[in-house]
Parts: sequence; structure tokens; C-alpha cells
Amino acid sequence: MTTKASTIGKALYGVLFVVLVPFILLKWDEALQGVIKIPVPGSATYGWILLSIGSLLLLSAMIYLFVFGKGLPMNAYPPKFLVNKGPYYLMKHPIYIGFAMILLGYFIYTDSSPGFWLIAPLTILGMIALVLGYEVIDIKSRFPDQRVRVLIDIPYSRDSRIRFEHRIGSLILVLGSLLLVNFLTGHVREYVDTIVIDEVGFKSLWPELDWVWLGVAFIVFTVLFIKTFNGLRNWTIKAIIAIGLITFLRLIWPEVTTLSLIESPYTYLTAPLSVMIISLTTLWNNANWKRALCLGFFLISVYSQLQQTHSITIYLAIGLMVYLLSEFYLPIWAFLRRLSQRIANSWKEWTFGNIRIINHGFYVGFGALAGILLAGSLVGGDQVWGVLIFSIVVIVFSAIWAQLIEGSEKLKRPYGYYGALVGIIFASGLVWLLEYDVWLLIASISVCMPWVQAIGRLRCLINGCCHGSPTDNEDLGIRYFHFRSRVCGLSELKGELLHPTQLYAIIWLFLVGLLMLKFWNDQFVPSFIFGMYLILTGLGRFVEEAYRGEVQTKIIRGLRLYQWTAILSVIIGIVMTCIPQRFDYVIYDLSLDIVWAALIGGFFTFFAMGVDFPNSNKRFSRLV
Repeated sequence: MTTKASTIGKALYGVLFVVLVPFILLKWDEALQGVIKIPVPGSATYGWILLSIGSLLLLSAMIYLFVFGKGLPMNAYPPKFLVNKGPYYLMKHPIYIGFAMILLGYFIYTDSSPGFWLIAPLTILGMIALVLGYEVIDIKSRFPDQRVRVLIDIPYSRDSRIRFEHRIGSLILVLGSLLLVNFLTGHVREYVDTIVIDEVGFKSLWPELDWVWLGVAFIVFTVLFIKTFNGLRNWTIKAIIAIGLITFLRLIWPEVTTLSLIESPYTYLTAPLSVMIISLTTLWNNANWKRALCLGFFLISVYSQLQQTHSITIYLAIGLMVYLLSEFYLPIWAFLRRLSQRIANSWKEWTFGNIRIINHGFYVGFGALAGILLAGSLVGGDQVWGVLIFSIVVIVFSAIWAQLIEGSEKLKRPYGYYGALVGIIFASGLVWLLEYDVWLLIASISVCMPWVQAIGRLRCLINGCCHGSPTDNEDLGIRYFHFRSRVCGLSELKGELLHPTQLYAIIWLFLVGLLMLKFWNDQFVPSFIFGMYLILTGLGRFVEEAYRGEVQTKIIRGLRLYQWTAILSVIIGIVMTCIPQRFDYVIYDLSLDIVWAALIGGFFTFFAMGVDFPNSNKRFSRLV
């Protein structure tokens, strides 16, 4: 019976990923035609090349898993042995990388803008979420004594000496990422309305030097002459962070950031200023015998790019900003981690008779106030009361949901995010009966919700809800000590080093919030904005949930309950983006109605999540 059930399960799993997922992606592409206006880069020939390479990579990886792993390429039915040969020696997760190449190649060949610019990136994000939120953890648990070491990767921190394969792997990783980003975003400036900065006269004072490819040569030079292993590892990490930040900035603010691009026949072979500065500082610290040569190489590379950039000012400003964020990523993370731990142990309460006020309520109250102010400024004073009604109904349903899922003698008034999503259905019906514009309200709330949720995570830190699972990494985890925290009272993990999952969520929600503002500013229809909110928050929640450690959360077939709801959120989001609409946006000023609605919403949220009745044992009476 077990063998038969396993065979059926494997067959259904194969049909899901080999037939159903590609079918959904193709239908999604059909539904979104005309939504994205930016043309696809490259030609049909590029598409065929990517399709062919991706197919060979994917098929060879599957064969190696079957032959050497003694199993199927299914994470639900994984191979018995860890494979480190063939494509698994070259890179991690070659099946996913091959599928990504197939997708990009197909959409280039079919000249599909929504497929290339939206569906393929979101699918890649989905595969990354699956890896981080399931496969990495699963592989570590099944092969605890084995390391996954590949050629194209960040050098592993436990290696004591630098080898040539480390240099080659780092070079392919960084240059491959850089060339891909240049290919994807190098021509975006032609299709957006950029700001105008006249620097032609200023640049004409300088001798012209069109050697912009020297930036890439400088990167190669850096990799070859770094002397220490830690130097190569740190350079690789910082360069990848810089390239990621540049890509994100070019996508959310192309009107400005694309002015830093280089106008040259060698545009695709240029290196960003931030990566070149990272390379210079690394060489300065790792190649003392060639400092003058390194500085000269760097200055000539930058000078040649300054001559060919659209705006020297933007080029320098973005380059320096991204450099600082990338170069000092560890101190920045250490500061955020320490601050999170300080907030997590900052519980304060004030009791007045039978009423108790808890300090974490101020965070969510402020978050609701700021969110309604933002939503109100998007929809205007006539619609803002609908936003307020929406907010109240959503909070009520989040309480009802959590009561059904997590409520107990110890948890009298918990709140659940997915109950809030269910509340959207009922809130929509109510505001429709009151003759508000339902879709406009949903879109505006989708834009402000990531910011409200990010602020609300500060409450989670103090309350100890949504806390992480144990980790042995001192540079990663935080500790809880306050006896009121759920970590100490419910999970019994006082003083343990835990993943700061609330901080993970804040960082992701910050990025999602910027994207949602971008969608609104570009006047995408409300159904699309709401769908993207569900997709992006669902992907983030899937990963975050994998590192949570709350004892009351159920595990179903290897995934935590809220990982399943996150998958459902993504599916519903895909459907929402396909709903056709016509919509005209209007710019509103901040009115007195908006301020009053925000104050009322902020106070209601503060009372619901920060005020309780400690002497009562009734449902919904106590927060702790």
C-alpha cells in the first residue's frame, strides 16, 4: 500500500511541475499581454541559445541525480545520496538555473514583455524561496556531515587557503551576474522619461577616452591579485550585494538611476563604480606591493566611464551610495541585529485598575496611523473612511483567525496575518455596500500594507510572537530574556540564540513596499497591484516561516502551516494580476478627513493590540 501511494505521489508531483506549472506560466503570460510596455532585449537567436543551454543543463542535472543520487529530481521524494559531480560540481541547483534559462529564452524568442520582465523574474524568486525555505534546510538535515561545494559560488568560509578554482568561481559568479544585469537593464533608459541634467559642456573640457571595458578588466585584475582567502570571499560577497542593489534601483527608479549607465558600444562590458571601488579597497588591503598600479588602473577605468555616462552627478552619487551599503554590510547588519535584540527585550507595561497598556501597542498604532495617511493621500478624503472601515474589519478577522488556529489558555488574544487576508473579502463586501470604490481601496491598502507590516514587526519582537528557531551563529541570532515574551513563557527558549525572523521580514517588506509604490506610480490597475502584493509577501513569508520556531504552529507534510497559506497567497495573487481593468488615477492632497481617519485607525489598532484586561480569563481579554 505504501509503495503504491508513493508511486501515485511521485506521479502527481511530476505532473505538477512538468505539466501544470509550465501550463500556468504560459496562460499567465497570455493574460498579461499589454501590461508591460518595455520591449524584450535581444533577438530570437538569443532566445534559442538560452533555451538550448537551459534544456541541456536541466536534463543533465536530472540524469546525474537519477544515476548518482539514486533517486528522482523531486524535493518531496529526494535522492538518497548527495550529488557533487557533473553540473552539481559546477553550480548549486542546476535544475532551477536551467529552468530559469529556459523561461528567459522562451520569452525572448516569443518577444513577450510580461513574460520576460515579470513572469520569469517572479518564477525565479519562487525557486529561490523554495530553495531557502525548504531545500537548504532539508539537505542539511539529511546530509549533516557533508558540504555542498561547487565551482561557481562564494568561496566557503572554512577553507584556509586560496586556490585557483576559488578565483575562477568568484570571477564567473560576479562577471556573469554583472553581464546579465547589463544585458537586462542596459537599454531601459530608452523607454522611460528620465530627468534632464545638462553636463555636456562640463564633460567637453576633458579629453575623450572610450575605454569603458577597463572596468571589467579591473575586476579580472582584482580577482587574480587578491592574496588572501578572506579577501576573495569578502570581495565576492560585497560585489554581489552591489550588483543586486544596482539592479533593484534600476528597476524601481529608472527615471534617475539609468542616467548612470554608460553610452558606448561596450555598454554591456562596463562595471559599476561601486564594484570598482570595492575592488580598489580590496586590492589596497591585499596587494600592498602594487598599490600605485591598482590606483592608476582604477582612476583610468573611472575616468573613461565618466566621459561616456549620461550624468556624472548621478553616476557618482549612485556609485558611492551603493558602495557604502555594500562595503559596510556587516556593520549595518550587526547594528540592525543588536537593535532588534534591544527592542525584543524592551517590554514595558502600565496597569490602571483592570486595564493594562503595553508599549508594543504604540508601534502598531503608529504603523496604522502612517498607513492610513499614506492610503488616504492615494485615494482622497472621500474614500479614506472606506480605508478606515477596511482596516478595522481586517484587524477583527485577524483576531478571529488566530483564535481558531492558535487560541489557548495561554494565548487569549493572538492575531494572525492570514486572517487579515480573509478579512479583505468581508471588508470588500461591506465597503461596496457603503458605495466606496472597492478596487481603489484594495490597491491603496496593498501599497501601504508592507510599510504597516514592517512597523508591526517591532511589536512582534517585543511580544515574542513570530520568533525564530534556534541557530548556532552568533553573528546572526538574537536572544530574548524578558519573562513576558512568548519566547520565554510559551516556547521556553529564554536566552537561546534564535533567528531574528522579524528582522528578516522587515527587510523584505521594505523592498516590497518600494515595489508597490513603483506599481502605483506607474499606474498599474488595482487588481494587478493587489496580486503583486499577495505574490511578493507570500514568497517572503514562505522563506521566513521556515526559520520560525513557534511551538504552536502545525507542520503538515514537511511544511509549516503558514508556508501552505503563503503558497495559496501566491496562487491567488497570480489570478488577481490577470483580472482585466480600466482605471484612472487622480492625485489628491492631504485633507482633514484623512488626518482624522488616520488618528482613529491608529488609536483603534493601538487599543486592539496594545491594551488588555489582565485580571480576566475570557476569550480576547489578555494579550499575554
